[in-house]
Amino acid sequence: MDRQTRARMGVQAGLFAGAVVATTFFFLDLAQPTMLATPTALGCSFLGPCRMSFDNPLVIESVTVISLAGRLTALTLLHLLVFSALGVGVVALCHYCRVSLNVLTGALYGLVACSLVFYTATWLTNAANLVVLPSVSSVLLVNLLAGAVMGGYFQWATRVARHAT
Repeated sequence: MDRQTRARMGVQAGLFAGAVVATTFFFLDLAQPTMLATPTALGCSFLGPCRMSFDNPLVIESVTVISLAGRLTALTLLHLLVFSALGVGVVALCHYCRVSLNVLTGALYGLVACSLVFYTATWLTNAANLVVLPSVSSVLLVNLLAGAVMGGYFQWATRVARHAT
């Protein structure tokens, strides 16, 4: 398999894993009746303050909705971009180390690399001091799942590609 095909599969695996992470946190927020609490908190910490001051209540409400939609869109795009890079990274790392990428190696990568990226980003943006972050166990388990999804997707896509030729 050539480098370009591996990179494309890595991007796809990362996008799929990123969608799984976003969906998982959506349902975790839904179970605690705090709809969109995680992406809103992360959007405020990563993309700047969420509070704006206006005198007119109608303006406040309109700007808040537009601001929230914009932040969620920006955070989603950033999230998927980071997971695409993580997907390419796991494919390249496994190829370089001559380790097969499967659910187990992907899960280990997700636990380490995805968690490292998340906590580095929260440290660099001072997010832990601004908002309540998801619990450490939630982040680790979801990143473990994300890595397993990346590894499983890559393993499945490789089999499909072999059978197609």
